[in-house]
Amino acid sequence: AMNMDRFEKGPREILNPEIQKDLLVLEEQEGSVNFKFGVLYAKDGQLTDDEMFSNEMGSENFDKFLNLLGDTVALQGWAGYRGGLDTKNDTTGLQSIYTVYQGHELMFHVSTMLPYSKENKQQVERKRHIGNDIVTIVFQEGDDASSSFKPSMIRSHFTHIFALVRYNSQNDSYRLKIFSEESVPLFGPPLPSPPVFTDHHEFRDFLLVKLINGEKATLETPTFAQKRQRTLDMLIRSLYQDLMPDLHKVPFSPQNMLNRRSFSDVLPESPKSARKKEEARQAEFVRIGQALKLKTIVRGDAPTSLVTTGLCRKEPWESQSFCCTFPYEIICADSWGQSLLVATDTAGVMMLDGPDPALPGAETPTLPPVQVFDKTMAVKQMHILEPQDLLITRADRGKDARLYVFKLSGIKRGLEERQLVRSKCDCRENKLEKTKGKQMAN
Repeated sequence: AMNMDRFEKGPREILNPEIQKDLLVLEEQEGSVNFKFGVLYAKDGQLTDDEMFSNEMGSENFDKFLNLLGDTVALQGWAGYRGGLDTKNDTTGLQSIYTVYQGHELMFHVSTMLPYSKENKQQVERKRHIGNDIVTIVFQEGDDASSSFKPSMIRSHFTHIFALVRYNSQNDSYRLKIFSEESVPLFGPPLPSPPVFTDHHEFRDFLLVKLINGEKATLETPTFAQKRQRTLDMLIRSLYQDLMPDLHKVPFSPQNMLNRRSFSDVLPESPKSARKKEEARQAEFVRIGQALKLKTIVRGDAPTSLVTTGLCRKEPWESQSFCCTFPYEIICADSWGQSLLVATDTAGVMMLDGPDPALPGAETPTLPPVQVFDKTMAVKQMHILEPQDLLITRADRGKDARLYVFKLSGIKRGLEERQLVRSKCDCRENKLEKTKGKQMAN
């Protein structure tokens, strides 16, 4: 995915532990490890945000819901994730709701726990926090027949997702609705139908996962994505400028020697002629490279096969020669590891082994085809599913066609043990009876 033409030089491995640590911290910050969510309490019949934000206290059901979300913590001297709340002077309330879920720290901005002002009808201090949360839970009192919540009731340019929660005391259940901006991509888990939860712990797990995924999905919207990109660019530039002098202070070692553009300074005696100097430089380059590769292989961090590394590795779009001359017409085929399974017109199904990538082209032997099924198995379609260890074929044609399913491991075992070539009669147990005339989907 990287366009190498845009690099003036090839990318270099970072070997300085301090730089590695700063990059890991930067990546962790990008990963949205901690989250802050708003929790707004709404009484039955309240239809404006001024009314909802003006509730001084919640209800017994609301307190029960808060206890389900997390623990009540004192903000004074709080050392964990604070989500923008004041932990020194109590200017944002005395307590809040906090929990740790699946390694994420979650701080909830609860409307009834934030400072209340009788003079200020709009409750700016509460809106300052909850209005700047990407995701907000609205806990609404009343049954389903009551006037329902609408996102248009809350004036916020920042909040993209509302989770409406109602509690039914008759059957001790929670009902959940999710509202999100049109620009937010779809995010899971999907709501059950009906979205009613009688198991409170199951509801808590579902709700927290939904809130976390919702905020992550919102960060992919154009508005947030552009801001995050600008911020990330600025942080990386700042990191580069701060650490750039350190790149030249790395102590000498064979590992960081690869970062140098020239090897002439490590040659024991620098030859005078340019050609010999280049030859000596290349020899030193190969020697150091082989030593590093050997060390990496011994550690188990590098593949040892030329199939997956080195000059012999083929790109996915490059053609691979299995057989120079093949005397039969091929009806269909599919790849199986480094081999090819081929259905022919008159000789049944054969397996062709691919050449050994470790051998040069001139030394590559052409292995003869190995017959798997005889000509009585007139295979017209085949599909190999290696992860599922399955071979699916359609044999015969028209109304006589049937689907056959085989275990790849069984076929491989038969080939290794040199068992007799299987006929159509031998494959009766592999035939799916109710597939008369069926065709395999592409």
